[in-house]
Amino acid sequence: MPNSPKVERKLAAIMFTDIVGYTEQMSKDQDVAFILLEEKQSKLKPLIEEHNGKLVKEMGDGTLSYYPTAVDASKCSVELQKLIKDNDKLNVRVGIHLGDTTFKDGDVFGDGVNIASRLEGMSPSGGVLVSKNVYDELLSREGFEGVSLGLQSLKGVGRLVEVYALKDKHLTIPNPDDYKENKVEAHSDNEVPSIAIIPFENKGAEEDVFYSYGISADLISDCSSAGLIRVASLKNIEKINDYDKMQAEDLASKLDVRYTAEGTLWKMGEMFQLSIELYDTKEKKVVWSDRWQEKWDNLPSIKSNLSNGLLKALDTKPKIAQKEDTTNPKAYAFYLEAKHKFEKRDGIDDTKIARGLIKKAIQLDDNLISAKLLLGKTFTEMGDYDKSMAIFTSSLKQAEDLGDKHGMGDSFNMIGAIYWYKGDFDKALECSKRSIAIANELNDQYRQGVSLCNNGVIFHNKGKYEQGLESYQMSLEIHEKIGDKDGIAVALCNIGIVHTLKCDFNEAQKYLQRSLEVQNRLGIKWLELETYTHLYNCYKNLGKDFDLNKIRKLIKKTNHIEFTINFQLYKLLDDVTYLNAVYDQLQKKSDAMDNEMKEIYLNYPLPREILESWKKVNT
Repeated sequence: MPNSPKVERKLAAIMFTDIVGYTEQMSKDQDVAFILLEEKQSKLKPLIEEHNGKLVKEMGDGTLSYYPTAVDASKCSVELQKLIKDNDKLNVRVGIHLGDTTFKDGDVFGDGVNIASRLEGMSPSGGVLVSKNVYDELLSREGFEGVSLGLQSLKGVGRLVEVYALKDKHLTIPNPDDYKENKVEAHSDNEVPSIAIIPFENKGAEEDVFYSYGISADLISDCSSAGLIRVASLKNIEKINDYDKMQAEDLASKLDVRYTAEGTLWKMGEMFQLSIELYDTKEKKVVWSDRWQEKWDNLPSIKSNLSNGLLKALDTKPKIAQKEDTTNPKAYAFYLEAKHKFEKRDGIDDTKIARGLIKKAIQLDDNLISAKLLLGKTFTEMGDYDKSMAIFTSSLKQAEDLGDKHGMGDSFNMIGAIYWYKGDFDKALECSKRSIAIANELNDQYRQGVSLCNNGVIFHNKGKYEQGLESYQMSLEIHEKIGDKDGIAVALCNIGIVHTLKCDFNEAQKYLQRSLEVQNRLGIKWLELETYTHLYNCYKNLGKDFDLNKIRKLIKKTNHIEFTINFQLYKLLDDVTYLNAVYDQLQKKSDAMDNEMKEIYLNYPLPREILESWKKVNT
């Protein structure tokens, strides 16, 4: 039985060339055409060999060759154009792409070959067009410059490709305006980009679902922290029934976003296939897409490419580049599995399993800050604040050492939350301020808004109402600017709450009603309950009628009622059941504090009022 042809796959730079107007020249004068072809080939073939390339085949006036690096191919193309520049009749164009290439029987195949061919067809006479893959390799080398032609829709490629024209005194430099026909303008208006990243569809084995889920969650986090961009939260997406079966326009409408991103992931042994598509529901067209078929070891870096591609397509560039989570694929896999297990947890056992997976990830890569933050969350979930504080403090120090601004900001937020749980509002406030400073540095307006809102909560719980109102107002302005409805609703509600604490019930009801108007489509039950409870307490103090059935229905729909809401329900309904509930919650919270902190905390306005009300009822 004859041996099967050897098939080999490797990274290579593919270069296509042809002579502009060669077919027309053949019809006019074959002898001149053959002379031009001979001159081109006589110049090109030595150059291919000189630059470590290999000529695969000649196709009429065209050639296909490949090179070990993008630099080799690019140098060869520039030298070719230099050698033939003085021949007015010999006009050559070149296209180059760097990608995974299949070699079989002396020929080359694959998506990369098709892309290089299309780039050559787009190239101007005397020019060289390259893909972003090539251009990125050239940026680190002196002597290479380029002009961006934007994201181009290449016929037969099936995805958009970012194209650059190489600049050199020997090359024709095209006008980018000449390439508008196939260029995709991803985001050209003045609106803040808004996107819903739908959890990727798992095309592989059922037990591999955590890969697709985890990557989606990471993309949401990366895009959220990029700056001026609004990203629908994973929780808000998952609240929508059958979100994965809805039309993009309908889903975008429910989530109040313009763009949707959907993808698939298929793990196949040591390989994976991953694809993504960004859809503009306003223009009703795909504005960016990409796909990979890579070794599993490349998954962490591909995830970073996904984030960068999305942000590029949305015309958004992070002020400070996001650090790659890890280069260790096994560590990343454990982290993704842990994240999926924790986010989908159904009890303490799932939390413990997630913790075990996180520890495996950290053992493989001790610099995986996101895994350490997740580990701290597992202890916070179980009420072990001392353990989680130790982990978050350690992650902060490590993020500082690594220069990881995003990790630092997230660590400060986590540490501040622990101080909040422990009743140390002053230290919580200091952490919040540090987080805001980092968010400003990153131009992360979403996190600025969230941290300012946290500041407001701390101030108003300390009884510093004017400072609380100032922070809430600043938070509101930011969330309105970026169009974040959740943030707007929360800020409006909190402003209303502070006005009720000041006994300014007319002003309070204005903000609480505005919050409810924004909440109309959000479906945040705890926020709706809190808002209605405070609003109806305003009505009660103003002598207005209110619907208690509305409150009772919301109570039934809310899984857990925080002690602040329980106290408002007691004041609204005159039901000591809620007072007893809030008293027990307050005792549990204060008992976890040391004596000095406990005394300070119980003298803040709300805890003091709760204790006084409980004593009054029980004496």
